[in-house]
Amino acid sequence: MYYFEYYILCIILIILSICTFYINKEIKEYLGIVILSVVFSAYSFEYYLGKTLLSKEKLRILKIKKEKYKNKTHKKWDERNLYQVYRDLIKIDPTAVTFFRPTELNINSKKIHTLSGVSNSSTVFCNENGYYSIANSDRYGFNNPDDEWNSNEFEFVFLGDSFTYGACVNRPNDIPSVVRDISNKPTLNLAYGGNGPLIEYAVLREYLPKKTKNIIFMYYEGNDLLNLNKELNNEILIKYLNDKKFNQNLKSLQNEIDDEARKHILSKSEGFKYGFYKLRLLRIKLKMIIDSNKDKKDNVKYRFDELEKILSLTKKLSIENQSNLYFVYLSAEKYMKYNKNSKEGLKYFEKVKSIVEKLEINFIDIHKEVFEDKKDPLELFPFGMNGHYNVKGYREVAEAIYKHIILKEFELDTIKN
Repeated sequence: MYYFEYYILCIILIILSICTFYINKEIKEYLGIVILSVVFSAYSFEYYLGKTLLSKEKLRILKIKKEKYKNKTHKKWDERNLYQVYRDLIKIDPTAVTFFRPTELNINSKKIHTLSGVSNSSTVFCNENGYYSIANSDRYGFNNPDDEWNSNEFEFVFLGDSFTYGACVNRPNDIPSVVRDISNKPTLNLAYGGNGPLIEYAVLREYLPKKTKNIIFMYYEGNDLLNLNKELNNEILIKYLNDKKFNQNLKSLQNEIDDEARKHILSKSEGFKYGFYKLRLLRIKLKMIIDSNKDKKDNVKYRFDELEKILSLTKKLSIENQSNLYFVYLSAEKYMKYNKNSKEGLKYFEKVKSIVEKLEINFIDIHKEVFEDKKDPLELFPFGMNGHYNVKGYREVAEAIYKHIILKEFELDTIKN
């Protein structure tokens, strides 16, 4: 039920109102003072959070970006938030949706865990380049032309998070689309924002076409280990790790997923529209505190044994499917001097690399292939600042991956001959 929590709140208030008929006047006054104090404090804090949501540093960076965007394009930066764009877009295209994290959804009392977005819909994602990226999703909610699925054989299948999805740029500027254009071969993008290693393995189990030549497992140093730690606590996702036969048959559930996702997106849109009255920022802040405490209890362990198991299972699946497997390492910490997104990562590079090499999986280090020898690595990021890659960045990373795979295939052919 969509507004279930508000119905419950109304019922509680009605019950409390009835109870006031049975208590004396003095207690009523005390209760009134307490309730008014709590309400006043809550809305005061909501107002404060609204004013301090962006730090002075973030505002300074945003101002610089806006100026650079205007100078470069002679256009104004899109000032709307994600849900304002969504509300404007659905007036033109009623099927339009926004990006959402699949873990947010409650489908069939959490008995279904979707791994992608809404199918066959214009999906609004993010704005780091002055405009909101909008992708037309395929039949399973991924960022592909839908007819790409009509191919009988696939040259490349990509797994990953927002960096692989193509966050904040439009197709065909995402990594898989660039590879598709360069190679002129069928290529699938099975990435989605917020995915970690376990979800990416689950995606393979649900969506991998039987005739796939190359599987590219994209790993982002900035948050993949943290994402994995959370994924291992999900009772559905953990089944993919512990039960080789487990499958949700998500392809057949896409209509149900779409219906629930649209309700969820509409709810979040309403939450932004009437956010102040519903204490949206206060609730988000409280959730962050609760989640932070939960992470502390879990000690935010980076579980390398589980990562190794996931990669081992991924390799076995690729072998069974007669596919070549490549592990692409997208660095964050290695170039802290020009990208401050990550607080963790570099100290785990050698550990992750050793796991991949131990499993004899092809390893591609994007820092080495793309960034290491660049005079100005910042040119591959939006206006030379933090964020996902810009169009140039996505293209150069895609070209490096393609070149590495082609060279590897050449070496193998040479050995065979």
